[in-house]
Amino acid sequence: MIKKLMQFRNMVIVLLTVEVVISLLVYMFFPSTIAFALMVYIFIKNILCSIAIYYIHQTIVESNYSVQDALHAEAKNALIFGGIGLIKYDENRNIEWVSDLLYELGLRVVGKKLLEWQPLLATLFEDDDVRTIDINSRRYEVYNSKATRLLYLKDVTDLTTIQKEYTDQQLCVAYLTIDNYDDSIEYADEQKSVMIETTSRQMIFDWAKDNGIILKRYKEDGYLAIFNERIYRKQVEVHFSILDEFKTKMEEIGAVMSLSIGIGRGSKVLRELDELAFSAISLSYSRGGDQVAVKTLDEEIRYFGGNSENSEKANRVRARVISQTLASLVKQSQNVFIMGHKQSDLDSFGASLAVAKFVKAFEKYAYVIVDENSLEEKTGNIARRLMAEDLYKGKIISPAKAIDLIDEDALLICVDNHKPALAISEELLDKAEKIVVIDHHRRGEDFVDSPILTYLEPAASSTVELVVELFEYQRVEIEVLPTEATVMYAGMLVDTNYFRNHVGSRTFQIASKLKEKQANVSRAYEFLQDDYKTTQEKMSISANAYRFGNGILIAYGNEEEIYTRPLLAKVGNELLNIAEIKAVFVAGRVDKDKIAISARSKTEVNVQLIMEKLGGGGHFSMAACQVEEKTVKETIDKLEEAIDQYLDERG
Repeated sequence: MIKKLMQFRNMVIVLLTVEVVISLLVYMFFPSTIAFALMVYIFIKNILCSIAIYYIHQTIVESNYSVQDALHAEAKNALIFGGIGLIKYDENRNIEWVSDLLYELGLRVVGKKLLEWQPLLATLFEDDDVRTIDINSRRYEVYNSKATRLLYLKDVTDLTTIQKEYTDQQLCVAYLTIDNYDDSIEYADEQKSVMIETTSRQMIFDWAKDNGIILKRYKEDGYLAIFNERIYRKQVEVHFSILDEFKTKMEEIGAVMSLSIGIGRGSKVLRELDELAFSAISLSYSRGGDQVAVKTLDEEIRYFGGNSENSEKANRVRARVISQTLASLVKQSQNVFIMGHKQSDLDSFGASLAVAKFVKAFEKYAYVIVDENSLEEKTGNIARRLMAEDLYKGKIISPAKAIDLIDEDALLICVDNHKPALAISEELLDKAEKIVVIDHHRRGEDFVDSPILTYLEPAASSTVELVVELFEYQRVEIEVLPTEATVMYAGMLVDTNYFRNHVGSRTFQIASKLKEKQANVSRAYEFLQDDYKTTQEKMSISANAYRFGNGILIAYGNEEEIYTRPLLAKVGNELLNIAEIKAVFVAGRVDKDKIAISARSKTEVNVQLIMEKLGGGGHFSMAACQVEEKTVKETIDKLEEAIDQYLDERG
């Protein structure tokens, strides 16, 4: 600005001088009174103009330089007071100079490569964002002025400390419940009952005291806890070791007990924290217990633990209440619609048939919904065979037909699934006014909206087991045809891997009950037999199996081949029989755009948690997921990352 002003001033002075010289030459060559008067006028005028221009210029210059002088005099103190440091670098990003503040802090980096000194600053040359770095135990926000090749460093150490302290003091609310507490006390003698109660309570209170947690017991097996974010992060670092410690201690005194914890965080409103915590504990318990569920406002749910399978509950009170409640709902409804999940297997279809028989016992009309385009192969064969019989005509219907028939008075019962995205028809879910959910899978984040009755029992082997057990608590006779009993039995075979996995005493009791209903066991096994082509496919997938880590096996299908999900599951079941193998994962393409993974485990690896990391779910020992990757290799890479993450979380 000053330079341009000086140029303008000089140009005007030159023009005025030229004007004076011209007037003088005119008078010399053409002397006259008029020429003399003109010369004198121009001379006086130009002198006055020059004086005026000089005065204006000086005023502006003096004003400007006064600011500059002030800045030059106080710049060092101002930068130091504001905690701002400067670093100058050249075109090759070599450090040329550092300001006094940084120099006084002991920073000796002149002559060094900027990015060798601080690699994190590389992104500052790609965008105009601000980065935070650590220098000599201090934290700085860094801004890069590319035009002047200057880095501006603002000391934010104190601010960061205050922010961290503020964050550390944010409150968390948690609910703790002891899994199987009532059952353990009920079936223990007096001495052992006292030991269970005393030991469990002492462990929880000691844990709270050692970690600075405020704890209040609000029922025999339930506690309310309040702590801050610092304590929460400490528990995350140790992966909530209280879960394993508690379970181990209970095993030592002969009690099958574990902890379920639900934590609410991320809100300044206590009511919201309480609601988050209550929702989290419900989620933790419905997933089988022995784990921590953390619900943070506006963040995804996190899980910790889940290292043991669900223990079978000894009492049958809940099943009796569910049975009686379901009967009441059926009686109040004119029509009942029964719906399983997409790619329905024999457990889903068998449970649907079982619910239909339950409904029929109360002289209500039951519709079993089947999507012929979304059936597992063996299920499809059986379903089509039944649909061709006169007995089932009009009773097994399509989703489109169900949408046309359902009304506000109808009851929709969802079996073997609680996730809307996996339902045979989401449109039917949206249209139904009254919904019941019966499922044996661990609860996921997605759940059917506002069901009037939920029977979620992860300890059960199958949904068939849950439904058939409900028969026992009704006075009316529930008639089951031999063919139907056989299908139900086959459903139990599928979900238990032929009674090898995830079974309890109730499982065999229900199997026995189905045998009493004339289930043809040999026929049920025949339903599940594979043909020659399928056997070849299983062998080709198994041939690609390889070890990953300790006791984990990963198998995958050929890139160009399309497989069925049940086939992948069968390969997993068979490979799990190999000695010293704890878990098996089988990946294969199920259509041109989707790749599925079937996961199976014994007692040490929770495959549900691993599959949830990839968007899937299931049980502790049986789970699956579906991903949209370009290649099977990419899917395997993500699977390996998920397994590593799971193992790291468990130390």
